[in-house]
Amino acid sequence: MAEDNEKRAQEMYMQFQAMDQHIKQLQKQLEAVTGQLMELNASSYSLDEFRKISPGKEILVPLSSGIFAKASIKDASDLLVNVGANVVVQKNVDSAKRLIQSQIEEIKKIQKQLVGELEKMMGQAAQIEMQLQSLVSKG
Repeated sequence: MAEDNEKRAQEMYMQFQAMDQHIKQLQKQLEAVTGQLMELNASSYSLDEFRKISPGKEILVPLSSGIFAKASIKDASDLLVNVGANVVVQKNVDSAKRLIQSQIEEIKKIQKQLVGELEKMMGQAAQIEMQLQSLVSKG
């Protein structure tokens, strides 16, 4: 009988370890999605601020991390938006803002799904842990 408990404990421990790895993976995904959401919110804010800029105004344009160039705005009504596959299209600020908002909504859905799955996995892992502790304390 003790052998059966030991074998069951080992199986439960392996299952717990697998769930723990999955939880860690979900946490990393959630962290990445949250970062994307923060970036999109910052872009949305930047578009709002860009609307306030008048033509001829001098701004700083980022070239890479921490490197900026001075530039003057010629036209604050249109933007060039990368739509993927190295394709850039011209959009007005409102269209660009709507695009960002739709991306924000999509990311929020993904974030909600990840949180739900993470909570479910953590609950299951907690149950396995309790069962495992009970089994070990009996043995």
